[in-house]
Amino acid sequence: EAAAIKNSEIAEELELPPVKVHCSILAEDAIKAAVADYKKKHQ
Repeated sequence: EAAAIKNSEIAEELELPPVKVHCSILAEDAIKAAVADYKKKHQ
């Protein structure tokens, strides 16, 4: 479920201004990396 989160959803929920959209992209990347790491460790 967490892996399906998109940066646009993060930006909308946090009410980020357009100039801060890059923060939501970083958050999406971090979530995906964490999920991938979890899956790798729990194979």
